[in-house]
Amino acid sequence: MKILCVCTGNTCRSPMLSALLSAELAQRHAEQAVTVESAGTGADNGMPASPEAVACLANLGLDLRGHRSRHVDALDLGAYARVLCMTSGHVAHMRSRGVPAAKLEVVNGASGGVPDPYGGTQRDYEQCVAQLTRYVRAFTLVEPPERYGSQFQHWQAAIDRAHANDPERSDGQPAEQLYAMRLQRWIGELVPGASMELHLAASCQHLERWAIPRSEFAADKAGYFTWRKAVQARQGERAAALLSAAGCPEGLIMRVAQLVAKNAPKGDREAQALEDAACLVFLEHELSGFAAEHPDYTRDKFIDIIRKTWRKMSPDGHRLALSIALPEALAELVKAAVAP
Repeated sequence: MKILCVCTGNTCRSPMLSALLSAELAQRHAEQAVTVESAGTGADNGMPASPEAVACLANLGLDLRGHRSRHVDALDLGAYARVLCMTSGHVAHMRSRGVPAAKLEVVNGASGGVPDPYGGTQRDYEQCVAQLTRYVRAFTLVEPPERYGSQFQHWQAAIDRAHANDPERSDGQPAEQLYAMRLQRWIGELVPGASMELHLAASCQHLERWAIPRSEFAADKAGYFTWRKAVQARQGERAAALLSAAGCPEGLIMRVAQLVAKNAPKGDREAQALEDAACLVFLEHELSGFAAEHPDYTRDKFIDIIRKTWRKMSPDGHRLALSIALPEALAELVKAAVAP
């Protein structure tokens, strides 16, 4: 497996992450051979790592003196199984270069990524290294769904084309496609070796959700549940139609549609994995914005919301949720919510 770390200039954040991650994986005696490299979306080829970056990693016993920067365009991007970006802007750039969404993630995405320390003080670099180190310690090796080959890619591309029509944008991408990418990443963490059906179902979870506006239903709780049921039914139908047009086998289509429409029987493990993934995306990427939108909510109200989310999750979901690096105030709420 090859992993690529991406920042802008490839002289501090991405080479530091590459060195830290390589050292961590070597220490774990990773079962599969892993190569970790770095590059920049705006890099000049051949530049050394910044002196501050060299000094920070030297304190950890790692040597960046031989590093030389590379532009991402100089690489065979198809060779990398995972691409770890410092910001959502880097993700958008890599998407424009044809890297599939399922391979991309933002490092410390719950906190908005990793700020650029370039031009800052040594303290700024030390804080950056601390962020990268927290990420590296929680890092897990997950094979991307691309291992299923060209057939899977063809089916995924049909879904991605539908996602591209979403009128809402999030971090410069169609909102539903970004959501699907995040879900697929968590599915990889929850179910190593997950089935094609599960990965495709994860990709369809918010498929054309915008087509049935929430405003067309009553504003009360009953209206919300009626809207949600209508959305889920349509998403299942659209997933089936897209996959059928792309030449999927009927059995696979039926299973994906069942998972997307939330029609799986109680106790279905793949359905639970989708529920876990949705809760993890909420905690990692949406809780902060939700809190900002509801300044009138009391602390107890937020704790109750987190508890309700927690009850939907499996023990594996709980374990992964506790590994998410949240802002201090939100981390305290989660800790209070899950306390016995």
